Amino acid sequence: MTAPPPANATDLGYLVGGARAAVRTGLAMLHARGLVVAERPGGLRRTGALPASVEPLERALFGALDHTMTPREVANHHQVRRALAGQREELIGLGLLRPAWRRLALPTTLAVAPPLLVARLVTADLLGRSTAILVILAFAAVANLFVSRQTVAGARLLRDARRRYPEVTEPATEPGVAVALYGVPALRNLMPRFARDSGLLGESRWARLLAALRPGVPSLPAGAV
Repeated sequence: MTAPPPANATDLGYLVGGARAAVRTGLAMLHARGLVVAERPGGLRRTGALPASVEPLERALFGALDHTMTPREVANHHQVRRALAGQREELIGLGLLRPAWRRLALPTTLAVAPPLLVARLVTADLLGRSTAILVILAFAAVANLFVSRQTVAGARLLRDARRRYPEVTEPATEPGVAVALYGVPALRNLMPRFARDSGLLGESRWARLLAALRPGVPSLPAGAV
């Protein structure tokens, strides 16, 4: 069996929770490096100089933060969207992530077409009802396999990562990986003040109002980041 290719922390975040989790992971990593700080209410500000060793998504997030912004504003910035699109395509190319169309089209086909065929066979007395139910359940189980964001290799990569980095209960040496794998609980545990003040736990009403009043900033649905 071929081992899954290595992935960086924001890749792991994308595999776990999509673009939203990747952005959260990248911002947590930048904060751990001392490059992003929280400004209440629910704002983010960059500080310092970006080193060459950061991940591509970190670079895009840092570049987008040319002024104090909410997490949703950062995620909606064209630099970040472009970086996320490139990351998604790379993960698909590595065989770790399923394309969105495949997650929708194939499960839908498997869930709809076989039951119609089975119904015709039952009507024609070519298949018993008990057997028909088992066949439909089997196809439903197969369809469910393709609903997951990760491919088999992607899921294996996440399992291996979680074995190497069990869920954190105290500050870890690799906060990016912890936040990527365990999301908000790790964020709260490792950097509670930043998590609360930055808006990454859910932007306050004041932060959403300020974002809505800023000219040229499109409004995203609540919880987009």
